[in-house]
Amino acid sequence: MTRLLLLGNPSSTSWKWDVEQAGVALGWQVTHLPAQGIPAADVVRQAKSADLLIWARTHRHDPTGDVAAMLRRIEDAGTRTVGLHLDLYWGLPHREPRIGVDPWWTCQTVWTADGSDRDWASLGVNHRWCPPAVGRRWLDPCSVDRKRRHRIVFVGSYSRRAHGPDRANLLTWAHRTFGGQFEHVGARPQQRVTGHDLCGLYRAAEVVLGDSAPAPRYWSDRIPATLARGTVLTHPHTAGLAEHGFTADTMLLHRRGDLADLGRQIRALTPQRRADLADAGRRLVADRHLWEHRLDQIAREVLR
Repeated sequence: MTRLLLLGNPSSTSWKWDVEQAGVALGWQVTHLPAQGIPAADVVRQAKSADLLIWARTHRHDPTGDVAAMLRRIEDAGTRTVGLHLDLYWGLPHREPRIGVDPWWTCQTVWTADGSDRDWASLGVNHRWCPPAVGRRWLDPCSVDRKRRHRIVFVGSYSRRAHGPDRANLLTWAHRTFGGQFEHVGARPQQRVTGHDLCGLYRAAEVVLGDSAPAPRYWSDRIPATLARGTVLTHPHTAGLAEHGFTADTMLLHRRGDLADLGRQIRALTPQRRADLADAGRRLVADRHLWEHRLDQIAREVLR
């Protein structure tokens, strides 16, 4: 039985909780500690009985003390260390300079959602691609939020430095094209909708507009998190999506920036086509994009 020490965020509102539950589903023994402010010595002590440490990173959530020494002591005792993050770093001026700087980057392997051809090694990072996954709980049926009256929704914030002009153009186009039938949810932190409330919102909509920061072989967990909840998602064509099953059979894909084509695809949707896409998307996530699948991939590489 694999013994996992997960350094992350045990709150059930976090995707780190889904990683914990995936380990339990695999039959692993899982200890989940909060990364923020925990003494490094406590992590070393807990890791003595673990085969694998996965540090599932949240920005600025770090143990206190000498974190680099913490990782080396854990490794010297025979426990493998893995860094895990779902954000894009390369090409973002506020993040790229941090690559290889924080001790987290010195885990024996670092797994992120960026599958592009990057020179990680020159920055001292032993990188692996980890396409985003989702917790099994979001496959469960949920009730439609009857208070919602919008056919088309976009959920999420917008940052020009992270998303460039594409997301702003998408939102402006959606407002102009669909008027009162479109709703942008989560533009400000106090408007965030998560968990089962997000499920109800998605199920009330006919189409969810999707977008990720532009980079080849990178997308956010918006894709599996939306498809798992059984709704139709749009997204720009991105290199790497097809090899993971995200094709026109599971999503509405359009050339990035070609909003006229996106509009034609949305208008052409029939109820049967919507149902087929939603069912196929959920099956794909269940078959290939749960955290159980990613943990199994990590374990097969680092514990062999």
